[in-house]
Amino acid sequence: MASKSSSVPHASDHKFQKSTEDRMAILVNRVGEVTGLVHTSSLYWNSIKFFAKDEVSRGIFYALPDKYKLKYLERTIEGYNELDDDDDY
Repeated sequence: MASKSSSVPHASDHKFQKSTEDRMAILVNRVGEVTGLVHTSSLYWNSIKFFAKDEVSRGIFYALPDKYKLKYLERTIEGYNELDDDDDY
């Protein structure tokens, strides 16, 4: 009788993983919810790009209380939280 290998995960242990598109949609929504963040600012767009690449910083951002999120972005991400009149978005 063959025994099961412990290195092969059991089907019941499989966790559902969201698609990249779903994870990025959540990211865009969470950044967009930050109170006081100007959505056409370089800080907004740079935050989305940064968190899309850096999972640890994204996790910290998600875990922070809402009142600290803008300050975290300003300290972590390069950019300005000012209206950007650039129409290239």
